[in-house]
Amino acid sequence: MKKISIVPLLFLFSFFLSSCENFLDVESFDKVSDANTIFDKASAETAVRGAYRSLASSNYSSGFQNTILQSGGDVRSLNNAQTDLNVINYALRSDIGFVSTYWGNFYNTINRANHVIEKVPLVNDVALTADLKNQLLGEGYFIRAYSYFDLARVYGNVQLFFTPTKVVADKLGVDKSPQAVVYAQVLADLNKAEELLPLTVVRNRATRYTVYALRARLHLYQNKFEEAEQDINSILANNNYRLIKPFNLAAGTTESVLEFSYSVNDLNAGYGLWNTSNRQLEPKAELHNLLNDEAVGGGRKILSVRNAAGQFIGGIYPTNTAAAYGIRTAELYLIRAEARVKKANPDLAGALSDLNLVRDRANVAASTAATKDEIVLAIENERRVEFALEPHRWFDIVRTGRAPAVFNLNDSNRYIFPIPAGEILANSSLTQNPGYGN
Repeated sequence: MKKISIVPLLFLFSFFLSSCENFLDVESFDKVSDANTIFDKASAETAVRGAYRSLASSNYSSGFQNTILQSGGDVRSLNNAQTDLNVINYALRSDIGFVSTYWGNFYNTINRANHVIEKVPLVNDVALTADLKNQLLGEGYFIRAYSYFDLARVYGNVQLFFTPTKVVADKLGVDKSPQAVVYAQVLADLNKAEELLPLTVVRNRATRYTVYALRARLHLYQNKFEEAEQDINSILANNNYRLIKPFNLAAGTTESVLEFSYSVNDLNAGYGLWNTSNRQLEPKAELHNLLNDEAVGGGRKILSVRNAAGQFIGGIYPTNTAAAYGIRTAELYLIRAEARVKKANPDLAGALSDLNLVRDRANVAASTAATKDEIVLAIENERRVEFALEPHRWFDIVRTGRAPAVFNLNDSNRYIFPIPAGEILANSSLTQNPGYGN
């Protein structure tokens, strides 16, 4: 039998561990096992909660936010570590630890979702009603879609797995699928979730409205602008999704579409990025000045304040139990604005209307943009300040082809991360992304 080398942070090994440790056990919120797997209502609900926790703790981890925020150029690290220099100089290497960590985190969440998708339909428990079974299954599809979407926009071409991993050998020999194929799978999962999920309003778990929101975001990446506008229309027809003036990042309000919840027993690690004497990040002076310019940032100046020592402090997480934002209502308006101005028959007035709703909510005067190109740039600039401390800008600039102009980054190979070196060593079917060697 062929021997497999032990590689640090290898996602395939972490998959094996996640199956062997009891991470679907009813007694544990986060864990599940094939020895005591999904077999009744309680264990099915526990499995889904664990998948959400993995999504919140892994896919939206503080480390991931740190890397993407620094890549976006408006936030700087206070650590000045070599890996920070690799990030800001767009000089990542396949042997950097976090490259493997993020990869493994995404796939661990996908594996949890695959457990739900495979096993919930097989549960025979009168307490698990047909409606609840559909809801839990729909949430599994949504969580998998969310994870594959982020995985593909970070790494480009990636492996697709649709069944739970039980042993390492289950996933050996699987080659990467093109990014476009992965996005098509994300769309298929979201369409399936739409069929299963209720048309209810819940801020911290998936509903049909949440599906519309993520699907609209995906449509922007696929240049499907009419479809993106249609999905946003479906959400904003509901008055439970509205902007609130004055500006405030308020969890549990109509400003929130999908948020990741935390508690005293499960702290938001992102808090440490911005707060305490050991904080890791701060807004750069240029971003601080934009946010504190009344004509640009308006009420969003609360996102960056100067302390007594003259340092810039990011204001996104007021406490270590504050929610993290996956999708906010402001993004809905800005997605629709972009879709309206870029679709085959542009609706400039409609695009400006959506853009100005976001600006008015921040107490900023209406945009003076008039032409299509001016409105497109105005939307880009609005996203920059609206999501100043959220991991959007890097992805926004890359997906719109603006990286050469904004980041002075002309090497398109650097628009995606390298496949972890350990994965290449362990699986001969995997090839490294162009520009990163072997």
